[in-house]
Amino acid sequence: MKYHQPFLALAFGAFAVFATPTPAQAQVNVNVNVGRPAWGPAVPQGTQFYYIPEIDGYYDLYAQQYIVFRNGQWVPLAVIDGYDPYQFHPVVLDYRGRQPWVYVGAHRERYPRRVVVVQPRPVIVRPQRGLPPGQAKKLYREGYREGRHDDRGNGNGRGNGNGHGRGHDRD
Repeated sequence: MKYHQPFLALAFGAFAVFATPTPAQAQVNVNVNVGRPAWGPAVPQGTQFYYIPEIDGYYDLYAQQYIVFRNGQWVPLAVIDGYDPYQFHPVVLDYRGRQPWVYVGAHRERYPRRVVVVQPRPVIVRPQRGLPPGQAKKLYREGYREGRHDDRGNGNGRGNGNGHGRGHDRD
């Protein structure tokens, strides 16, 4: 029996060790925020680049920056001055690598730059009928001052004196 007690104690101890719950192991979830910008279309998982015809450049989804050709080289920029990204028409590229601009010629050909033509509002020109407002009154006053206030031919050398008939010219 002397041997049974240590054996039972060892068995009970082993059972206690395995039967007691172990503390939960810390789970580490690394969620890399590789997502599309608010202005971009949905992308399949693993997509890294958009081609943006309006700037003839790229947007890197991982680095969250634009890549454009400036001063003879491709440079990353956080913001493109003078452009509203919500007006872009980005194209999702099926490209894996670090230099999508190697294929810029094919991208330019396949996705040409969109030209937005803003049509000016048409100017409606209404034809004038007669004189502009107030102009007739002005001409009447000028004629009155010059002695043309009587249009019936009385003493001004026109017509036959009664305002009717041949030879009467009206202004």
